[in-house]
Amino acid sequence: MQIDKFENAEKLALHTANYIIELVKNKPNATLILTSGDTPVITYRKIVELANPKDFAQVTIIGLDEWVGVPSASEGSCRFIVEENLLKPLGINESQFTFFDSMSNDLQNECKRVDDLLFSKGGADLMLVGVGVNGHIGLNEPGTSFDKYCHVSELAEITISIGQKYFKQSTQLTQGITIGLKHLLEAKSAVLIATGERKAEVLKTLVESEPNVDFPATVFKLHSNSYVWIDESAAQLL
Repeated sequence: MQIDKFENAEKLALHTANYIIELVKNKPNATLILTSGDTPVITYRKIVELANPKDFAQVTIIGLDEWVGVPSASEGSCRFIVEENLLKPLGINESQFTFFDSMSNDLQNECKRVDDLLFSKGGADLMLVGVGVNGHIGLNEPGTSFDKYCHVSELAEITISIGQKYFKQSTQLTQGITIGLKHLLEAKSAVLIATGERKAEVLKTLVESEPNVDFPATVFKLHSNSYVWIDESAAQLL
């Protein structure tokens, strides 16, 4: 696990965007697992600003997770955030990306569908994630086995509470559907991005802890090609 610190969120986003652009140039048919949330939005906008859309004509993009029971058109869904800030502006064809259907009556089949897609691609070339204040990666909450592929998770209270910020009105959140940490371990590269003072304690715990399921972000210490990119605010306790 390699940790790199950047002066601010803007410079971190620029670095992350250039990393993804170079990866795709070197492997035009790359498979990318992309996260939602506040932190990656700047990165996605930088990609749109800097990339040649033609370079992304063969990529496969898979959304990291979704809130169960939240429609994809909702402003708080993973699909909405990635689609509005990256896929539509870059002109990515709908045949190139997939997200969990969190409204499905058969969530286990949704897990199998995304698992099978990743297996058919030989795993992801990049898995880009953020980190929750409880150390969760995607919606892999504390206690989740590192051996799980895609699965449905019961959301922690802190995740439910903080998750409300993505919605304009109070939204019932109880479960998530998410790419599992086994897929992260099998990805050719894994990148965690974190910015802001409120992530400082999280980063301190990650750096000081041995790999353990009670703090899912520690899975990064088991990956041979993993990067943790943070700004100075997030790094202040290191």
